[in-house]
Amino acid sequence: MSFIPESFIEDVLARTDLVELIHTQVPLKKKGKEYTACCPFHQEKTPSFYVNPDKQFYHCFGCGANGNAISFLMNYNHRDFLGAIEQLAATAGMTIPVTETDHAALDAKATWHAAMARANAHYKNQLRTSDEAVDYLKARGVHGETAALFDIGFAPNGNSLLASCAAEPATRTAFEELGLIIPKDDGERYDRFRRRIMFPIRDKRGQVIGFGGRIIGAGDPKYLNSPESELFHKGQNLYGLYEARLDNAKPPRLIIVEGYMDVVMLAQHGIRNGVATMGTATTDEQIQRLYRTSPTLIFCFDGDNAGRRAATKALHTAVPHLSDGRDLRFLFLPDGEDPDSFVQARGRAAFIEQVEHASLSFDNFILQLLDQIEPGNDSPARAKKNKLGLHWLAPLPAGALRKITERRINEHTGLWRSPNKFTQKAQPPQPPRTKPTTLDKETLILALLLKHPDFSLHILKPTAWHNAQIPERFLHTAQQPEAHRAIKAAAHWSPEALQMAQECDFHGINDPDIALVMLEDTLRQLKRATSDAASKHGARAALARFIEACGEKNSTEGD
Repeated sequence: MSFIPESFIEDVLARTDLVELIHTQVPLKKKGKEYTACCPFHQEKTPSFYVNPDKQFYHCFGCGANGNAISFLMNYNHRDFLGAIEQLAATAGMTIPVTETDHAALDAKATWHAAMARANAHYKNQLRTSDEAVDYLKARGVHGETAALFDIGFAPNGNSLLASCAAEPATRTAFEELGLIIPKDDGERYDRFRRRIMFPIRDKRGQVIGFGGRIIGAGDPKYLNSPESELFHKGQNLYGLYEARLDNAKPPRLIIVEGYMDVVMLAQHGIRNGVATMGTATTDEQIQRLYRTSPTLIFCFDGDNAGRRAATKALHTAVPHLSDGRDLRFLFLPDGEDPDSFVQARGRAAFIEQVEHASLSFDNFILQLLDQIEPGNDSPARAKKNKLGLHWLAPLPAGALRKITERRINEHTGLWRSPNKFTQKAQPPQPPRTKPTTLDKETLILALLLKHPDFSLHILKPTAWHNAQIPERFLHTAQQPEAHRAIKAAAHWSPEALQMAQECDFHGINDPDIALVMLEDTLRQLKRATSDAASKHGARAALARFIEACGEKNSTEGD
């Protein structure tokens, strides 16, 4: 028996252009940032099959078919899994590193997984029988349903796990290999976790691969994790990611927090997209895994100096993995607050408000850091800030995001000034341009609506429009659910306007506060322009009627 390493499969997918692959079988048409066609998996007249080139994912809103390049070949060309991999690898010019299965290694891995499941069940049983642990969780505000969702358990004092396998030397050996039981030099053994609330850490398949333990009462360390093992690598995994994907396999954003209880309490309040880095600095492997799951990462830290330092480290780790279509933000809670305490004291809506309106885009965070490092504003200080900021951006992949961020740093430090803060790129002097047309303003409003779905409340206000008449295409688009808004808008907008709106990415559009000012200003301009046009039309009509009447009078007098 042979197998293909999972790392090779991921590499093949990374080198495959899904749009190109599908287009060779099913003709695709570009619509905004996506491509569409009539679904190849069921009969339809109106295209509902969409391919997203950024996520390398296809989805049919008609029959629900979805997947990646491998699943497309398996379902459309009726290939088996190995055949699909072979075809993609051949196209990418790659050789499959098929190796013989190491049955001993597979058996060992199965034994370790079974041991982890056994330990997890043991800790859950211990929680049920411990008044101390139950009272602690109740005092922390954890509900029974939440504890069940995360399989929270308890490791009591003593060697309860060791005692549970006293008659099973093979299980005890597996516990030792996983670091759950620690052997002494004198031959004695003891439980690694004692008097700790136990948080099982799962892989992407939901299998327990390690534990995090929070001590009850005084003691150090407050949090203790499983050691590195054949199953558990702390720098590659994230607590709560499996549970977050149970709620939404492709969440639009992930909130990265620092502690297990932060994840648990956010989930209890209906915020199911929180994950934790298990008390360590964020690694490259974790960033890559997060961006494979969601295009937007929001790092949430305490507002103290330690939180700022942790955020700075996360910034430097994440920048090399940023690209057009990905977003990186930072949220700093008030001093003395963490997500756990904040959401319990103020509720879900207040936390979401912080995420929506208080989080900083990564470029704004960079500007804040530069001002903290070099608080002066004289020429030497500005030169240092500019040099440092551009140095931080060096690992950022080439593209529009990098160009825009470089320009923001240059603007901030005074090396370049734009006559219009919302201009997309610096232009050489040009002849005066005509005033933007109504279509330009409407396209800008559409862009803001697609970028910030909650702006629909402003667009649906009759007072924002001339004679309180909301244009039909805005009325239709703003009333659509966020997930289908861009798709449904295609019925009311030209392909060119929709594409321009979806690709609109100038400075300020990602900042909710700036974007809202832009929206309100554009709505006022459009309302005024419509009103002026109506007045001029009315005046011209009245003049035409007057001239016509004069002509009729002269004709009568001539007769």
